[in-house]
Amino acid sequence: MNEKGYTLLEALFQLVVFVLVMQLVVLIMLWYAEMKTTVLSDEQSKWELFVYDLNSYFENITFFTIRQNQKRITFESGNTIHNIDCYNNLIRDQVNGGHVPMLIGINKCQFQYENNRVTVAVEFPSGIQKERTFYVPIIEK
Repeated sequence: MNEKGYTLLEALFQLVVFVLVMQLVVLIMLWYAEMKTTVLSDEQSKWELFVYDLNSYFENITFFTIRQNQKRITFESGNTIHNIDCYNNLIRDQVNGGHVPMLIGINKCQFQYENNRVTVAVEFPSGIQKERTFYVPIIEK
């Protein structure tokens, strides 16, 4: 007959292993919650797409102006005049008589221009504030 049994020492060892594994699970859950609210947020995705689109516009620019209220920038790129402005809750591009929404769902936005650099500052309804600076190379005609 086998007289080996389940000892208290074995139970304690299994409990220690279980506690260590559960700490890893809690850590992974906290990390995922943080990533979901920051990196994977809808606002972050919208902002990065807007930044990519706007940066692609800043090529072969022949002139660039900004309004006094810092709500609109106007520039010519490739024989096309772009008017990018803050309008209600979005940033839009007015080009060839039409309106192209670039960033939707914002509270405030502002453009600043200094030394061939444009800074775009945006505030989302959740309170998240984003800001990006772009270099604007102006080509002399």
